Formats: sequence, structure tokens, C-alpha cells
Amino acid sequence: MSARLILLLSLTTLLLFSMLSPSISKTQNDKVKNDDNDDEDLSFLEEETDKKDATLHDHHYPDSEQFEEDDIDSDDFENYPDFDDSESDPYKMPEVDDKDVVVLKERNFSDFIENHKFVMVEFYAPWCGHCQALAPEYAAAATELKGEDVALAKVDATEESELAQEYDVQGFPTVYFFVDGDHKPYPGQRTKDAIVTWIKKKIGPGINNITTLDDAERVLTTDSKVVLGYLNSLVGPESEELASASRLEDDVNFYQTVDPDVAKVFHLDPKVKRPALVLIKKEAEKLSYFDGNFSKSQIVEFVFANKLPLVTTFTRESAPTIFESPIKKQLLLFATSNDSEKVLPLFQEAAKFFKGKLIFVYVELDNEDVGKPVADYFGIAGNAPTVLAYTGNEDGKKFVLNGEVTLEKIKTFGEEFLEDKLKPFFKSDPIPETNDGDVKIVVGNNFDEIVLDESKDVLLEIYAPWCGHCQALEPTYNKLAKHLRGIESLVIAKMDGTTNEHPRAKSDGFPTILFFPAGNKSFEPLTVDTDRTVVALYKFIKKHASIPFKLQKPASTAKSESSDDKGSHENSTNDVKDEL
Repeated sequence: MSARLILLLSLTTLLLFSMLSPSISKTQNDKVKNDDNDDEDLSFLEEETDKKDATLHDHHYPDSEQFEEDDIDSDDFENYPDFDDSESDPYKMPEVDDKDVVVLKERNFSDFIENHKFVMVEFYAPWCGHCQALAPEYAAAATELKGEDVALAKVDATEESELAQEYDVQGFPTVYFFVDGDHKPYPGQRTKDAIVTWIKKKIGPGINNITTLDDAERVLTTDSKVVLGYLNSLVGPESEELASASRLEDDVNFYQTVDPDVAKVFHLDPKVKRPALVLIKKEAEKLSYFDGNFSKSQIVEFVFANKLPLVTTFTRESAPTIFESPIKKQLLLFATSNDSEKVLPLFQEAAKFFKGKLIFVYVELDNEDVGKPVADYFGIAGNAPTVLAYTGNEDGKKFVLNGEVTLEKIKTFGEEFLEDKLKPFFKSDPIPETNDGDVKIVVGNNFDEIVLDESKDVLLEIYAPWCGHCQALEPTYNKLAKHLRGIESLVIAKMDGTTNEHPRAKSDGFPTILFFPAGNKSFEPLTVDTDRTVVALYKFIKKHASIPFKLQKPASTAKSESSDDKGSHENSTNDVKDEL
């Protein structure tokens, strides 16, 4: 009986071993294969220059050559933290007596804004040097305004991140002024006196009375933009609505009158039904008459839509007005001064149909100061009149009106732009006549053909000609391409990101290196986040390539290794002979 039991156990053990042995063997084989990959001899790829290149790993630092002295404005760097080489804690806020500044958090923010007519709120970060500089000025302003109908508050955006995100805080400090729950950015200087003066204007009456013809003539002569309310009474609901609207406008002065003669000077019919309102500008479209409900919101909407000129000429001075406007979508006319005599009146006429919806901008191509730089930025070539639509957001898209510029075509183009019916326009250099180099040249118009080819794994560098880090990377990138040129399934490419665009080629600085795996081109590319050496880039490609490949060592390297092996064998033989 015991002999049978032993025999049964032996057979069972043998059976289990025979079943497990293939899987064990496979696991061992896989391990050996992985070890082979890890142990792949890449020494022939390594050079001293590659080791130096590693120090440039993916920082995307801006190159000093790209900035001209005249283009640098201290305000451009306001939202970056200051760095201190001292041993003191960089996150420690200076001691400031801010007992009169209200601390707001997410739990009490909405209630506080709702219960106070006027509130200034600073979103700050403890580490921000500009916030630290503002702190004593802000606290002093809060103390001086303590008896007024206004509250100064602050929010630590690093702790109240959701609140900061809700109010689109993108830099520090961000200061908003709330009036009846509506907020606008504070545009003034960051000093106590400037803050106090600006706030007192905002919380004051907001409107001035005009009671004489002399006052009327003086206002029309001195003010560039004027709103006049022709009311039934200088006090009461009508005046209060007009005053509330005035507090939301910084660059338009508001007045009110009950005098028919004053109304006539402001181009209002003295017998018109009151309340009536007119906006007067010293521009081509001088008069705009209000025909809505006499309420704060509709007055603000009317003034906002009509205060800008029909067409804004692009200059260094007008650029902030254009790009910082709440109206983000723009129509731009590019034309020389001679051609503008014909097409600019058409552009102005079309602008009347899009008040408050689009900003119309004229770029004078033969203006040396701004014409060519702006045209180059938007990818406009030549001097022919061109109309371009621009979404103006972070993912700015451009659309070009094809054909002759006419009034009807501009109107149709603007309507289709607002309805998102247009096909985007992307900048592109000419397609190269030959493209046989180890590094393939990609431009906007051959991007789909080269980069989005589903049969190829593609490594793409997006560079800028002026970028020092791109120039430092070039020898390494060329060496990589040279070593991999015999692999049919792999493409090493580069694209000048300053003159070419494509919706799939998004860079966050120069150089940006993206990898597009074969068979997965509908997905977002991989950002190459590794050392900038031939070996590191090769390993990244090897790891993420959809199509496996094996790198062949150069013949010269293989021959050298063979010679080394032969020499080693001869030395070994001689050693043995010596021993004998």
C-alpha cells in the first residue's frame, strides 16, 4: 500500500513539473530578453559632447537674444516670484500691521461680497515679492479708508486654490474691485495714495451734474469720451442706475442733466422721452444713442459696446487696449497706407454690425514700427489687403478671408467667425524641394504627410532659430538621426516653430521635443522629458516606439571591437607562454 502511495505521489510531481516547466522557461527567456535590452551596448553612441548636453535637460529657458532692450517692460515680470540668495525663509511675509484688511476664505467669500457694496480683494501668494511690496501699502490704504463705505480684503491663493481658479487668477498679486457683486481688475498703481484716490472716485457719486451751457461746452471740449444722461430728476432711481453704471467704467466720464438746452448741446432732442442717454466720442462715429431699458446692466453693456472706435489702428500704445479687452475675438485688416484709402471705409462700415462682439483692428503694413512684426506674427505675406480673424485666446486660432475684400464678404466672414464655421489658417514655410537629410524638415503644409504618417514612429523637435538651447542641441540631434537613418519605421524631424504652425504641434518653449508613435496619431503626442543626449533620446524612442527595431552598430565600431578581441586573445596566449 505504501509503495503504491509513493508511486502515485511521484507521478503527480512529475506531471506538475512538466506543466510548469514551459512557463518557467518562458519567464526565464523573457528575463534574459529584458536583460539583453538593458545590457545593450550603446557605448558607440556616447561622446563627451552628449554628457555636456545633458545639463540642458528640458528647461526651456528663454534665450537672451530674443529680447530687445526696448521690448522689455518691468510690468511683464510682475507675476514672477522674487528670488533671494540670503539664508532667510523666502516664504516668510514681512511684518505688516494689516488689522484693517479682511481675511477671506472660500467659506465666507460669497457672503462677504454679497453683504458689502464696495470691496477690493487682493489674491496673493506668500512667496511673491510683489505681494510683499504691496502689503504695507494695501494695509495703509485699508486703514485710511476705514470710515468709508468700502472694505479691503485679501485671499491667500495658495490655500484657497479653488477660489483663485474661479476668479481666473493667473499671477500675483491679482487685485479686483467688486461693486454690487460685479468685479473688474484694479488698473492703478500699487501705492497707498493711488489706491485711496481710485477707490474714493469709485465709491463717490460717480456722475457729475451739468447745469449750464458753459459747463456743457467745457466737457465736450476736454473729454474724449462722454456719457450724458438726460433725466427727469437729478436724484432718485434714474440717477442711481446711471451712477452704478459709471462705477464700472474707468475710461468714460458720466454726466447728468435735466436742462433741455444742455441736452441739445449734446445732440439730444430736448423733447425726447426721458430718461435718454447718449455716448459722444471724438472719432469717426461720434454719436451713439441708447435705446435699451434704463438699468445699470444695460447701460454698462451699451457703453462697453460703443466706447471703442469702430476700427482701432494698431500701435504700441493701442495694443494693450486691443489684447486686454474682454472682447477676445478680433478682425484684423492688413493693408498699406495707399490701399487703406479703398478698403478701410469698407472695414469701418462692416464694424457697425459687430459692436460688442468683435474688435476691428487696422494694421498698416508700411508702418515700420509695427506693420511687418505684426504681419510676421500672424503669418501674413505680401502687401495685398488681407482680412484675418483671430480668436485671441491662449489657443489662438486664425482664419483668413480669401479673395477680394468687399463689404458683403467681410460681413459674411465675421458672421461665420462668430458661428465657428471657418477653417483655421496655419503658418507654413514652403515645402522643401528635397528632403533627403537624416533630419527631415517639417513645415505646416507637410506636417500631416510626415508626422501623422501612421506607419512611422516620429520624433519631432520644435525649435526657434534664435534659441541658444536649440543651437546647443543640434549636434546631438543630428548624431541621433545619423545613427537611426537606416531604420525604415522611424523618422527624426524638426520644425521651425516661429514660422510654422499645426494644431498637433503645441510647444511650451524652445526646444520642445514630441514623439508620435506609429498607429496612435489620433492621440496626443508624448513630450520627450529626458536628458538631451544621444543615448537618452535613443532609449526614449526604443521604449515608446510602436514598431520594434534593432540598432546596428557601425561597421567601423564592429571592426574595432573585433581587433580588440583578437589583440586580447594574443595577449592571453603570450601570458600563458610566459607562465610556461
